[in-house]
Amino acid sequence: MKIKSKSSYHKSENTYRFLTFAERLANVNIDVIHRIDRTGSYTEEVETYFSEGLTKWRDLNLTEHFTTFLKEVANKSQSFNMLVFHQKYIVESLKTHLAVKNSLAYQPLLDLVVQLARDLQTDFYPHFPDFFLLVTSLLDTKDTEVLEWAFTCLSYLYKYLWRLMVKDMTNIYSLYSTLLAHKKEHIRNFAAESFSFLMRKVPDLDALLNHIFSDLEQNPDKVEGTGQLLFEMCKGVRKMFHSCAAT
Repeated sequence: MKIKSKSSYHKSENTYRFLTFAERLANVNIDVIHRIDRTGSYTEEVETYFSEGLTKWRDLNLTEHFTTFLKEVANKSQSFNMLVFHQKYIVESLKTHLAVKNSLAYQPLLDLVVQLARDLQTDFYPHFPDFFLLVTSLLDTKDTEVLEWAFTCLSYLYKYLWRLMVKDMTNIYSLYSTLLAHKKEHIRNFAAESFSFLMRKVPDLDALLNHIFSDLEQNPDKVEGTGQLLFEMCKGVRKMFHSCAAT
């Protein structure tokens, strides 16, 4: 009985260790909307989400890549006023470090992009296109963790900036929809899944759909990704339609 148990343990361990890329992709979860912290765990004592993020990652990521970034920004973000004053420097530092090839600090950096957006809101919005391009440049990877971190970052940015984005959907869709024509199916699927949240928030869906179909006429290679996007937008829980589907 013991031997059987041990053998099944090793079998399950090997199954985990040698998962194919497709199987690992299937385990990626970017369902941000249900993971957003609703408990109010951030108290008013926290000066900025960004500084709290730095404190958290200081203990979790001890790599040289992250330590270098930490030294650059730690004394410029301890209060909200300092963060606002040094925002340009912090944004440029984040961009520089996200552009490092094969960085060991992608996870904390991507999370800190989100925390900075939470703090700055409207002030952060002009930087969104640059960060979008940097984050999506990480997607051509076989590392499913990096894929998940990148799409989770984008999803949270949509979550925190959606009020600004829905007023600017022509530009946002033009930027984002390049992913719908990506040669890799999992990128198209993740793009549709993450962006569907924003689609449901648009007040004038007719105008957006007209823009999407007009864009599709010019770029027929987006057809599969666009179909997946509309599916994700209409998909609700328990195999039912989302409430936006009625419209």
